[in-house]
Amino acid sequence: MVAQAIGNQNKLQKQQGFTLIEVMISIVVAMVVLAGLMLTFTNQSSQYQYQNKRIDASQDLEFALKFIARDLRSALVGSVAGAPTINITSSGTAPFETTQLRFEVWDAALAPAASTTKRVLRHYGYTLASKSIGYDRNVAGTANPKEILPNVTLFKVFDDSATSRAGYTGIPAAQPNNVIPDPASPGTPLSVPGYTILIEVEVPVGYKGGSLKDVRGNVVTTKRIWRYAQVYPMAAVQ
Repeated sequence: MVAQAIGNQNKLQKQQGFTLIEVMISIVVAMVVLAGLMLTFTNQSSQYQYQNKRIDASQDLEFALKFIARDLRSALVGSVAGAPTINITSSGTAPFETTQLRFEVWDAALAPAASTTKRVLRHYGYTLASKSIGYDRNVAGTANPKEILPNVTLFKVFDDSATSRAGYTGIPAAQPNNVIPDPASPGTPLSVPGYTILIEVEVPVGYKGGSLKDVRGNVVTTKRIWRYAQVYPMAAVQ
């Protein structure tokens, strides 16, 4: 009987489960592991969303920049009174962003053939409040220009012969003047300045990378990307 009682006691000891302390420790360890996994997943998901938004923003930015650069390359210039010019209007406060860009281009489809009637206007407008670049085709300016790029934090067109680049470290030096034939004086070269188009946009999604700075080196709260293009107008008329 004594041997049987001892055997039963040994069986009960072998059948004992986890203690409360062991269960609590296991739960804590599991929660730490789970929290680490969730943090890793969240970071990867955030980075994935940011990269997708950044790619979309870069593609939209490059499209708009090429669109404006193509138009500006076709801008009409001249050396005589009444010849078309490139008009850049800037805001009155730093960074003195470009608010209006106006110039004329040649449209061969228009009639009659007189140079003054075959010119059509290109107009780009930007306001920091709306963070949008708008475009008016053949119109001097409308109340609702067609948006070609959203989330714009800076739009600036530099006349490379006149506009200061002070404070801008993300763009190259000004271009020297270019020479094209002058229709008002055949055989005489016409000196034409170059133009640098700078556009900066924000990526509308969380970013957990390094320090956030804009094209002028200022600390900002959202991730910015910027692109620039340098062009020369290549068409001259009287």
